[in-house]
Amino acid sequence: MNIIQENMERKGNIEDSIEVFDPIKFLLKYFKYWPYIFASIILSLLIAFFVNQSTPPVYQANSKFYINEDLGANGILDLTGLSKSFSSKIDQRKANEAVFLKSRPVAEKTLDRLDFNVDYFQPGIFINTELYKSSPIHVQVDWGHAQLTGGLIQISWEDNENFKVRFPEKIYRKSIVGAPSEELAFEEEFSSDFSFGEFFELPFLKLKISLVKNINEGEVLISLNTKNSLVSKYSGDGIEVFQLDGETSVLGITLNSTHPQKGADYLNALMEVYLDMELEEKNRMARNTVEFIDSQISGVSDSLSYFESNLETFRSGNRTYDIDRESNTVYSQITELESELQQEKFNKDYFENLKSYLARENYDQIIAPATLGIEDPNLNSLINSLITLQNDRASLLFTQTEASPRVRELTRKIQDTSSSLAEVLRNLSNNTQLRVNDLESRMRKMETQFSRLPSTEQDLIKLERGRNLNETIFTFLQQRRAEAAISMASNFSTNKIVEYAIPSYTPKTSRKKFVYMLFFGLGLIIPVVIIGIFVILDDRIKDAKELEGMLNMPLISKIPQNKTQSPLVVINEPRSALAESFRALKTNISFVVPVERQLTLAVSSTLSGEGKTFTAINLASIYSLNNKKTLLISCDMFKPSSFKDFELKNKVGLSNYLSQQVDSVFDIIQNTKYPNFDIITSGAIPPNPSDLLSSQRFVNFLSELKKVYEVIILDTPPVGLISQSFEVIKYVDLIAYVLRYNFSEKAFINDLNDIKIKKGIKNIYAILNDVPAKELTYKGFNYGYYEEEKAKKSFMNNLFTRNKVAL
Repeated sequence: MNIIQENMERKGNIEDSIEVFDPIKFLLKYFKYWPYIFASIILSLLIAFFVNQSTPPVYQANSKFYINEDLGANGILDLTGLSKSFSSKIDQRKANEAVFLKSRPVAEKTLDRLDFNVDYFQPGIFINTELYKSSPIHVQVDWGHAQLTGGLIQISWEDNENFKVRFPEKIYRKSIVGAPSEELAFEEEFSSDFSFGEFFELPFLKLKISLVKNINEGEVLISLNTKNSLVSKYSGDGIEVFQLDGETSVLGITLNSTHPQKGADYLNALMEVYLDMELEEKNRMARNTVEFIDSQISGVSDSLSYFESNLETFRSGNRTYDIDRESNTVYSQITELESELQQEKFNKDYFENLKSYLARENYDQIIAPATLGIEDPNLNSLINSLITLQNDRASLLFTQTEASPRVRELTRKIQDTSSSLAEVLRNLSNNTQLRVNDLESRMRKMETQFSRLPSTEQDLIKLERGRNLNETIFTFLQQRRAEAAISMASNFSTNKIVEYAIPSYTPKTSRKKFVYMLFFGLGLIIPVVIIGIFVILDDRIKDAKELEGMLNMPLISKIPQNKTQSPLVVINEPRSALAESFRALKTNISFVVPVERQLTLAVSSTLSGEGKTFTAINLASIYSLNNKKTLLISCDMFKPSSFKDFELKNKVGLSNYLSQQVDSVFDIIQNTKYPNFDIITSGAIPPNPSDLLSSQRFVNFLSELKKVYEVIILDTPPVGLISQSFEVIKYVDLIAYVLRYNFSEKAFINDLNDIKIKKGIKNIYAILNDVPAKELTYKGFNYGYYEEEKAKKSFMNNLFTRNKVAL
């Protein structure tokens, strides 16, 4: 009685109720699919295991490098002693140095010191093991010849003399230095024999392979790497540079590689190359100064030798070694003027050379004026600023193009500085020319006094003057050269290697963990998403509790699946769980229609196939077994049921009586072999079944039968297809509306609610048919208490046949 009372307390109008999304209820729908989700996770983890096993391990090499913060951003030795107000901020300097360490030019110079152009591998089951510095063979590559890249080349040998070359892959790249590579396909396996220690040449390959270990037989896989591919691999994002601490000047450098020693060797070579490049940059200006002075010394040295030789010859021939007092005065003045004149001419040559460098934008050849004794603050400041800007621009070009805003801004500043410097040089050159003109005018006056001296003394003074002048210039240049050479020799790298990279033979586990986590997530998410889409899009009834919540009427029975081929389950298997469900249905009906009253009951559904006939047959069977005189009437004249399991004929039935082809109602009643169980079939299919069901004769037909039978069950047409079914159900005490599990759509529930609310039919109740056993539980216990039907088929039939009868 509880099931009826509880359901009768529901709200009367489903349209006024609001369906609230219940996330817990929604998630519980997934629980039934847990075997699929579990299997998906296991499969994904197996794939992750294979991926990890077939992927070479990754080793991380780490090193530490100190960046000196006291130098200017250009890193050039300051020979001027001027203020470093043009230095970059410390943080920007560290960022620039990090970019510089990751740049392609630095990677290229580093790779020049390493032998990375050939990779050696030991063949394995899942992965090939790299044989860095441990390969039994050594490969020398002739990069002037076309080479095969982009794939593995197999080298195998069975003695110490010869080896065989095979190409196991289908697609390679044919690479030539200075030309774009092209794809090379091998239609069939290619192999050839060659000798150790000799170059062998193919149209696409030229190598010399030497056996460096005494191994009589073996196999090694090699891979050739072009310079460009290596530079791309070891620059940019291939290497990580970061500041270890916000308050320190130490950079951490990290590189991931497939061999621990290989990664460590690269980092160590990288830091050493960086220090060498820094020292080279520092020495560049001093070296330019030395080269410039050497070019000047060469000419002065020849002139000095010439004058010394002529002076010695003159003195020997004229036996004149001293200059008299008057001549000595003239000589001293002329010598002093010539010395000043030569210095000014030297300065003017420097200014002209500097103007030429600026015109050609050849800033690498600029020489600091202070190193040549030219002390002009504006000139020194502008040159230093120009070099600083140029070095900043060169650093940015490692990672940016000339069209980037920062590079364009630096280019503009360089042009402005060059213009200012050119103007300063123009003024300095003009001023120097004026001094040269003045000195030359004074020299001409002294030459007049000089011409009055005796010819012998004139010749001697000329020689003495020439020798002393060249000697002074030579001494000055030698002094400046020595100073520049000392500065260059005393330079050292201010940056330092704090910690060399040490190979660690423990691979990174984070990557393997990441792969497992990734595939675990995919194994979980993919089936959940698929099942979620299936659950959302599947509009069929699959939850009895959800159905009860949506119905606006009582659900008076849940009928289990029929696993037999016969619909006569109650009669053939009276102790089965399915038969017991019909007993429970009969009991629930007795709370609606008292037992002592005559019961006329209609069984209907929305569509054919939901099990209304199956329900009608077995409900009638349960009443007949309880000694109730029961009549089952097939009112579906649109699609008649044959009742073949009762072995009855359908020649004469309800349609014949209603169309007045038969006069007596008892002429169409057929007795079954089961006591208290009679059946009226639908009869021949008439042209107007709807009119027959709505006729007065049908009303009289039911009235007459109610006098004879205690229970009358009408198997009516589906109300979703035949609207005239409502004509039948007007004359019954109760309407059992059948819905089928995993067949009926949820939209049918709204149709059923509309029948009760809008059409005013109050005596309608729902039945859920074909419910799986796992959905039928009572406080954790299922229907295993009841005796189940015995298997009547072979094992193979049970395995491949699904018997779900729903008529």
